Amino acid sequence: MRKVILLFSIVMSAMMVLPESADAQLFGGRNKRRKSSRKIGSFSGSKRAFNPEITYFAIGGGINALNYFGDIAPRPSTFSTDISFTRPGFNIFLKQKFGDRFSWRANFMWGRLQASDQETIGTKNFNQENANRYLRNLSFRNDILELSLTGQVDIFKHGGRFASRPILNIYAFGGLGIIYHNPKGQVPNFATTDAFIVDNPEDFQGGSSPRYIELENAGEWVSLRELGTEGQNFTAAQRARYDTLYNHDLPDPYSRFQIVIPLGIGARYKLTNNIDLGLEFSFRYTFTDYLDDVSGRYVDLGDFLENGQENDNLVAFAMSDMSNQFSGEDFGSITQATYTDRVNVNESNSEYPIVYRRAAGYGWPGGPAERTFNNRGDGGAENDIYIVTNISLTYILGGGFVRGAKFR
Repeated sequence: MRKVILLFSIVMSAMMVLPESADAQLFGGRNKRRKSSRKIGSFSGSKRAFNPEITYFAIGGGINALNYFGDIAPRPSTFSTDISFTRPGFNIFLKQKFGDRFSWRANFMWGRLQASDQETIGTKNFNQENANRYLRNLSFRNDILELSLTGQVDIFKHGGRFASRPILNIYAFGGLGIIYHNPKGQVPNFATTDAFIVDNPEDFQGGSSPRYIELENAGEWVSLRELGTEGQNFTAAQRARYDTLYNHDLPDPYSRFQIVIPLGIGARYKLTNNIDLGLEFSFRYTFTDYLDDVSGRYVDLGDFLENGQENDNLVAFAMSDMSNQFSGEDFGSITQATYTDRVNVNESNSEYPIVYRRAAGYGWPGGPAERTFNNRGDGGAENDIYIVTNISLTYILGGGFVRGAKFR
């Protein structure tokens, strides 16, 4: 992220110090510029970078394409994404130009992020990194509501009224925003302690210790945060036991509200005196690793059922570890086609002597305690990022006036 911010700072600085002749050369030289200026008047005030005497407001909106970078990705690296999971969004904004190059914009956006281990990895190109993420079998979707305030710097100066703005301009922007997010997952059909789903789970239901329990809300999209899939909702006693047994602190519930930093570049084209067509590409750097509800380690699944086998507890139990949601045949063929030493059997602690099989998850499991500390995500090493590509239309409401201008 430091490299991204450094590069953006260099671009912004370069744009602020470009010679004034750049826009004159692009749009026909100084003579044409002077002729155009005579038609609208000449400015007699002093030159200032932030000129309060030249301003106009604009409103606009557009459509977006969103891409997600996080723990559910083709590769365990920061800028790895699955283009097939590009998802739509839209935005509306209010903008003000207040100087030769400078503008500010208040922007509201809705957009969806989505990813799936099974669909992203597939079964054709397994290797020691991605096979375990396929077996991990996690997925999510997250509808993002974002409100941001950004500043914009144009590469070509324009000190006249809005109608005389250049046909084309390129700009960089950055600022601060806040998002509301709530990652959701799709409830599977069954909760089970088996290593895989057999061909006929119905044959193993009922009795005092059923191997398969049908979930009441199978197929629904539910809030993963409410389930506490990485132990966020465990009791104080359960947390203390984890600290004693595993020397590991369980995470706290993550906030649905998060700060984001938008950084991007764009170009706008003048369609009419009052309408611009724009294209933007921007990063949203976040301060959370839970846009996808995946970050840390697996937890003992038995703890989800400590307070009974109500449906909510069973759903949390099932969705914390989805690596058993395969048929026995599929599970066997997957492990045989790759390797088996990284698909570990994890014994729960002595109070819950149930054996759970789970995939190693994101990348490489670490350390000698991998049998109980299999990674579910990257451990918070990298916060999640999303990219927004935007096509917009801007309508200029009108210009201010140039104080001291002379019209002939």
